[in-house]
Amino acid sequence: MDVRKLFSLGLAVALIESISCPAHAELFKNFKTDGSIEARAFGIDNLTDRDGNADDYRSETNTRLMFGANLDLLDDVHARVLADRTSRYGDTGTKGVDLHTFQTTVLFDNAYVKVDKVFGAVDVTMGRQFYGDNQDLNIYFGPQNDDLLSVTSADLFRTDAMIADGWVKFQGIAGKTADATWPAPGTNTDTTLFGGEFGTDKLIPMGNLALYYYTAQTHAVKPPALGNNTLSVGGLRAGGDILAGLGYQAEFLQNFGRNNAIASTPGYGGNAYFLNLHYGRLYDNRPFRAHIEYGRGSDDFVAIAPGRRFGLIWGEHSFTGPSTINRGNGTIVGNATGLSNLKVLDAGIGVNPIEKLGVDLNAYRFQYDSSNGAAGAYTGGVSAGTEYDLIVSWKHSENVSFEANAATFQVGTSLQNPAPTGTSPITRLGADVKIKY
Repeated sequence: MDVRKLFSLGLAVALIESISCPAHAELFKNFKTDGSIEARAFGIDNLTDRDGNADDYRSETNTRLMFGANLDLLDDVHARVLADRTSRYGDTGTKGVDLHTFQTTVLFDNAYVKVDKVFGAVDVTMGRQFYGDNQDLNIYFGPQNDDLLSVTSADLFRTDAMIADGWVKFQGIAGKTADATWPAPGTNTDTTLFGGEFGTDKLIPMGNLALYYYTAQTHAVKPPALGNNTLSVGGLRAGGDILAGLGYQAEFLQNFGRNNAIASTPGYGGNAYFLNLHYGRLYDNRPFRAHIEYGRGSDDFVAIAPGRRFGLIWGEHSFTGPSTINRGNGTIVGNATGLSNLKVLDAGIGVNPIEKLGVDLNAYRFQYDSSNGAAGAYTGGVSAGTEYDLIVSWKHSENVSFEANAATFQVGTSLQNPAPTGTSPITRLGADVKIKY
């Protein structure tokens, strides 16, 4: 019996029992549902070949439906389940979605319980769950802001506690992001994830300071494998307000660990940093916003599962470099989450001419940190390209919004097509719908 059938049967039994046994009727007393419906439509040209004389234009509409529920099992034990289905318009042709297809494409991203105040001080959450923030440069599991509207999650034990009389907040995790079948020889390549962070808003005026350290370890069976691949990332993050309307964010990340699965056992020694200034004020009752930021990750920097994306084209889509370039020989260079081997300078301004209408213009300059990165040396320098995004949004209500956008990616020297093939910019037109309930 699969998880979906087991969950449905269990829910039905619980409902019947709550009706027939008044002592358990409060199981659904605090039962609350939530969810979202999203659609992302776009047409994009020159993504795969960057050649205006060749036809690689494509258009598609992807959707993400999420449905969640919270309930109290006991006064101090709470549960959450959340399922999602992501699909593409036209996937099933003219037949619609049959029951089998629906069952195999609905996935549970959240299935956990939370126990309050274990030992009088620690909240414990265990099960499949989201973790982190989608702007995080190192670790994030949750709904992804990519072209497919994909979703990631992890199986974790999580602890949350306030320590030092409320001066410091701690959160820690331990669990797995992947598991393999055992005892088949050579297949026990599960990946464990553990770590945590300390944060305080008491040391920096109008700000927050956080120190974190996480480790992702892919295990191996010896022989034939040589050893485990252990990647650790430590970091320091600060953010807050400087004065009315003006805020900042600063972060430094450092790699540790060693990849013993490779004969040369290379160590992880890369690092990255990120700086941001942002401003937001009302002028004549019209919201105005602006930001400028710079990030740099060394060519050997590796993050665990970054969530931060830069730009509608670079951040949301996947594309490869020319076959004559070692780096682009089948290697994805777009869809770049985080700052691995990347320098990015971006700025943006936005205004609401009327209350519900927003207009934002963003520009991004992308460069590789080194022309001799992990994929080997390549010609063409380090310039990846420059992207310009125009976003027009309409806030229909607090929970319903619409967006239309246009973007162009001007290809840099490192991604130019070799002669005699010319190089054309990547262009994109898109629209999003977001509904929360």
